[in-house]
Amino acid sequence: MAAAQTTGPRRLIVQTAMSVKRWLAPATALFVSHQLCEVAVPVVVGLVIDRGIVDRDVSQLAVWVAVLVAVFVLLAWSYRTGVYFLVNGIQRAHHELRMRVSERSLDPRGFGDRQRPTGELLGVGGSDVQRVAFGGLLFVHPVAELAAVIAAGVVLISIAWPLGVAVIVGGPLFLLLLDRFGRHLRARAEDQQRLTADSASLAANAIAGFRTLTALGATGRAARSYAEASQRARVAAIATRRAEAWFVGVSSTATGIFVVAIGLIAAALAAQGSITVGQLITVVGVVQVVMGPMEALAVNVGAVWARAGASAKRVLSLLQAPYAREPRGGAGPAVDPSAETPGGASARERPTAARPAPVGPNPALAVSGLTGEHLREVSFTVERGEIIGVVADAHDAAELVGLLGGRIHPPLGTITVDGLPLAEVDADRLHELVTAAPHAAHTVPGTVAANVVGVTGVAGARRSPDDALAAAAFEDVLEQLPNGIRTPLGGAGRTLSGGQRQRLALARALAAPAPVLVLHEPTGSIDAVTEQHIGERMRTATAQRATVVVCSNPQLLVRADRVLVLRDGSITAEGTHEELMSTDLHYAEAVA
Repeated sequence: MAAAQTTGPRRLIVQTAMSVKRWLAPATALFVSHQLCEVAVPVVVGLVIDRGIVDRDVSQLAVWVAVLVAVFVLLAWSYRTGVYFLVNGIQRAHHELRMRVSERSLDPRGFGDRQRPTGELLGVGGSDVQRVAFGGLLFVHPVAELAAVIAAGVVLISIAWPLGVAVIVGGPLFLLLLDRFGRHLRARAEDQQRLTADSASLAANAIAGFRTLTALGATGRAARSYAEASQRARVAAIATRRAEAWFVGVSSTATGIFVVAIGLIAAALAAQGSITVGQLITVVGVVQVVMGPMEALAVNVGAVWARAGASAKRVLSLLQAPYAREPRGGAGPAVDPSAETPGGASARERPTAARPAPVGPNPALAVSGLTGEHLREVSFTVERGEIIGVVADAHDAAELVGLLGGRIHPPLGTITVDGLPLAEVDADRLHELVTAAPHAAHTVPGTVAANVVGVTGVAGARRSPDDALAAAAFEDVLEQLPNGIRTPLGGAGRTLSGGQRQRLALARALAAPAPVLVLHEPTGSIDAVTEQHIGERMRTATAQRATVVVCSNPQLLVRADRVLVLRDGSITAEGTHEELMSTDLHYAEAVA
């Protein structure tokens, strides 16, 4: 992360392109060859006319026609081969940057500045990473286009030096002016991408917490919030496209005027007899050819660079985000796993804050004065074998789960497991203390059994997959699978329905060995009958653990020892499900 901390948006684009230079370098050379061949075509055509047709020399005609054919063959081969190298390079750069963003998004140390909604992470890891990777085009096409402009200038100088000087000097000045005018477009593009990402985040969060929003009667407010954000994104997108259209239109018009002026000067020189008919055709042809590269230069330097730069800022805001926690709770840089300690052991082998055996009166989970972006001085304890239900709105629920799972570091307050402060635990050891199952259910490549006990590398410490699957009411699914628990699951678990994937994810959480289990809407996609079966088995499955179930499902809440009601970030009520149903109207409406 040290390199990312000193990287600016433009440097990130350059670094991303340079990471695949062994692909982009030959692509650039091939596209330069293609552009030079494009310029050479009208030159050879002029020689065919002057030396073959005007002079009526059949041998010269044959020679230059053959040269023209060879130029066309090289032109086509250079373009096709260049596309092969370019596509490979861009895709590899895209993959490498996407992996960096994914690793940072999934880093167990989390984000120390603010929570990042799923929609924002998906937007940065998707469209923004793609735009940054496609910024590599700026190191291929503009170089080739600039080579075409220079080659055209050389050709024109050999025919009439004022024409060549006009192209060679006027081209770079033209580009500098376009870069100045492109600043407004870059600002527009940045605003549009930020607002679009905000609306996507709202949509993703609303879908993820739809059940909770419905229970709280907040779907209308969520829909209005999304509509307002979407409207702002739409207005920004229209403004960006309008600015881009003006930019491209003005640059194309200016380029056209520039090229037409050169053509008129060449026509005047031909009329005076200063250049031949073939040279006039060469000038007109070269000018027509160079128009394309000059217009493309304007678009690449302006529009493409603007989009890539705006996306690079968003990617860097994620890559450069501070960690919510550092190894051993320190504030220094992350420890290199391969670094040697003074005692000779690597950092990975060094003794870390492992879970001690319970001592004295310490509860399995103790939360004291927990305060975050939405939560306000939340305090409660959970003993081993105890199940605590929590009813909260989407923001409070998501933040509480993130804090209990150690993915977010609380600005104020403490969380301890068996008396050990969670903030002092290395990020890669958090799973030994707390299992915080995400709301979204995911599968990994492999069998059903591997998805339950073989995904963390500590299968020996996990509980029986059969017991966990039974507790998650997954046995009916096993009966339908051809090889039962040994059945391989397809990519992303597409062989299972959404509810089946959620039951499998619940079984994985129940099989984990951590003494604290945090579940977030674990049955949101499961039918009512199966929910009842899971609720009946929950007590046995969590008998030796402290369990926190954040949900609005009465089938689970009725089996909790206590239920906490979070409202506006604070605990407003506490009691059993039956007590709260009769005394707390807000609770009754939320779980009805």
